[in-house]
Amino acid sequence: MLAITSVVLALILALLAIGRIDVTHVQSRDALRLSSASRALTIDPRQFPPSGWNTLRGDLLSAEETRVDQEELEAAQHLVRVGVYATTTSELDLSVPSYSSSGYVWLNWKEPLQRYLEANEATIEERFTLLNTLITDAPPELEPVSQAPELLDDGSYYQLFTYRGRYYLDQASFRHYPFMNVSLPLVIEADDVDGSLGYNNLRLEPDIRNSGMGLFARIIGWLNQGWSIAEYRHHYATNFGLGGAESDYSLVLFEISFGTSSWSAFWRLLLPLSVLMAMVLLVFKVRSDEQDARASIPVTVLLTLVFLQQAYREDLPQLPFLTYLDQVYVVAYVVTLLAFVLVIWIGRRYADMEAMEDGPAKETIQARLEHLDNSWPLMVVMFGGTAIAVAWMLIPPGT
Repeated sequence: MLAITSVVLALILALLAIGRIDVTHVQSRDALRLSSASRALTIDPRQFPPSGWNTLRGDLLSAEETRVDQEELEAAQHLVRVGVYATTTSELDLSVPSYSSSGYVWLNWKEPLQRYLEANEATIEERFTLLNTLITDAPPELEPVSQAPELLDDGSYYQLFTYRGRYYLDQASFRHYPFMNVSLPLVIEADDVDGSLGYNNLRLEPDIRNSGMGLFARIIGWLNQGWSIAEYRHHYATNFGLGGAESDYSLVLFEISFGTSSWSAFWRLLLPLSVLMAMVLLVFKVRSDEQDARASIPVTVLLTLVFLQQAYREDLPQLPFLTYLDQVYVVAYVVTLLAFVLVIWIGRRYADMEAMEDGPAKETIQARLEHLDNSWPLMVVMFGGTAIAVAWMLIPPGT
């Protein structure tokens, strides 16, 4: 009892100390708001996970905000139609997280924007950027297919570009790992050099009809859930030194969504853990006089748990929270520790019984120990099942 009390006290003190030195996360003032422009979402609503996770960023506009945004859209000086067609996606790396992709981007704009470009001796690709390109991928980000834009019959200008690179991935349901969803985004925004291409002057309109994904836009081992494209209002918490209010810009976000197979995740990650817990479950079915064999099982299981957890954590970034699988492993550690403590305690009781004379006292202790041996599997199943179910239910919705 003294040893158990000491351990509990040490644990409480450790938790208090960690709470004192823990770092509080500060949210960025940059924000995305979904605009009132048309958007495409080809994902079947039935494929959205029950957790509520989806690819939408920020908050939806209220009815009044939608009306105001539509008025701003109609009054915008420049309107650029943006289309994206992803031909390949590959090399999904959750530890960064990032992915590789290639495909086509096309821009369609009117005469006023063309006059602005000519006055500034700039090309259209010099005024647009792929916002989530990793730093290691140097520009040019958009490579023109033709030497110059094409003048269409309706008087607008059109130019096709290719893109190829590695892009940052900002949307994934890591809290539900290994049952997770990811979104592979491609973010296109104006590269404003003089403050004249803000949200009120330049709006990007998604080309919903022609955007999409090609035959090789898939990730082996992941299940494709579809694609979406939408315009967002990107609020920067700065005016970039140009004076006036903080800057807002229109951006188009194209993304392809993938999810893991629940059955694959179970067989690959949870089945080995279940086998280990079955060994702990049956530890007291080993003959009571084989104390060494009993004590070796929790120790072996503990070392295997550490190895298995380190193996899957290598695929994930350094997260400031526990994933669902992390929480399952915490339950497994607690059960394994309890099994080891009970093995030691029961061994001591059997050693005390050897020094006792036969009689009612010895028979009472023997009966209690046998009852503990028989009830241990049920206690483990009830405690473990309840704990991992509660851990799943307590995951914040939509994350």
